[in-house]
Amino acid sequence: MKNIVKAGAFSLVAAHASTVSAINVTATQQTSAGDNGSGTDFVATLDNILGYLIGLLYFVAIVFALYGGFQILTAGGDEEKVKKGKTTLIQAVIGLIVIFLASSIIRWVINLGTNGTIVS
Repeated sequence: MKNIVKAGAFSLVAAHASTVSAINVTATQQTSAGDNGSGTDFVATLDNILGYLIGLLYFVAIVFALYGGFQILTAGGDEEKVKKGKTTLIQAVIGLIVIFLASSIIRWVINLGTNGTIVS
């Protein structure tokens, strides 16, 4: 089975190899962003880092929401533990709202600063 798959993939590559044309280097240099010192490469990197950071914050907020639900489920009728679990759950939901608003504001500021050239 592996040989059939390899042979099929090789024939696809060989069939498309004849359709590959030469690269127009001059046109590529004129349209490349970030290579000409315009600063968009830094903004894209910053956007990626902030995206990962906000994703991590979403993950942490979801873990806290699950922990609050777990506290409520394992309270065993103790009102103090239920209250503690509700507080944790409410704080996690507030955290999710703040993270969403912060990510929206960050995207808006980046789009303002780059005239909308970075689309996420």
